[in-house]
Amino acid sequence: MASKKLLAGQRGPADHKMRERVVASAHALFSSKGFAATSVAEIAADLQVAPTYLYKFFQSKTAIGEAVCTSMLSAVDDALWQVARGRLRPVDKVANLFRVILKESVGMFFAERKLHDMVARALEEEWPAVATHVQQIREVIGHILDEGMQAGAFDPQLDRAETVEAVFWALLPFAHPRLLEQSVHWDLDAHARIMGRFCARALARRNDDAVTN
Repeated sequence: MASKKLLAGQRGPADHKMRERVVASAHALFSSKGFAATSVAEIAADLQVAPTYLYKFFQSKTAIGEAVCTSMLSAVDDALWQVARGRLRPVDKVANLFRVILKESVGMFFAERKLHDMVARALEEEWPAVATHVQQIREVIGHILDEGMQAGAFDPQLDRAETVEAVFWALLPFAHPRLLEQSVHWDLDAHARIMGRFCARALARRNDDAVTN
């Protein structure tokens, strides 16, 4: 079995169990106290080890936050890939992306507000976990677009790169923690469905434009 890949700021054996314990402890502490208010010493105390021992696995507290952030965003990515690899028609997959990314983002960021703030900080400071997440979203869109083009469901004149970017930026307001925070008073679910249906119809061939969601 291949070893796990080390993330940015990580040290030591990639598949060491202590790394998973550190991430689990940090996730709980960041959730209750917040990233800024939690120290490496507190994480170490929770695990009953010396703080210096944690530095054998992580270069800094930011590196620990990076691992927690990666775990959170990977859950959103997994939900999007379930849509992309599901059995719905490509036009309906496009529409569903908006509903799913909103559901996952709201559930992830607002159920645990302090973790929401950490992800927002990760975006502002351009942590590698965010770049990976953004790339995953683009790959999901590209996967659906390729499937639809091959099946003849989408307009054959579409420019792939341009279309991926267009759908990505249309999805952004339903995924970005700061934008969600500013628009939480709106009916985001209704807006996600409207935008999803609009984008799906924009991509569809004239004889395949009935979006069911």
